Amino acid sequence: MKKFLVLGIITLLLYSCDTTVFERETTQWTFVELEAKPADWQEYVDNDGKNRYYSCSYNVPEIDYDVYDYGAVLCYVDLNGAQQIMPYVRHYEDLNGAQWTRTVDFEYSRGKVNIFVTNSDFVVDPPAETMYFRLVLIY
Repeated sequence: MKKFLVLGIITLLLYSCDTTVFERETTQWTFVELEAKPADWQEYVDNDGKNRYYSCSYNVPEIDYDVYDYGAVLCYVDLNGAQQIMPYVRHYEDLNGAQWTRTVDFEYSRGKVNIFVTNSDFVVDPPAETMYFRLVLIY
């Protein structure tokens, strides 16, 4: 009897949960290629001059109402012909033994994408290489 009571309670709880399901007849994909040259990165720091990161902003009108509200946006960084989904996190060491981690991530809103580069040592130098990104919009 206790098993039936527990099963009934679980069923009631699952039944009463709010879920929203969106169904589409077709799924569409759009690809957007982005390029960030070294001069494109803007430096940001907090009021104390700490927590440094760099950002590039792009107008992406393809991220419309349908994509933002009912779809998904994926972002990849191109690494010499190989794509890595973001966030991209890698560890580095230079010839002097200095070690750091670089994180590349992104955020999006309707019509806009911001890409961020943060080094774990908050180094002052912005990215020195041209970076290429691919957005995949699914809706």
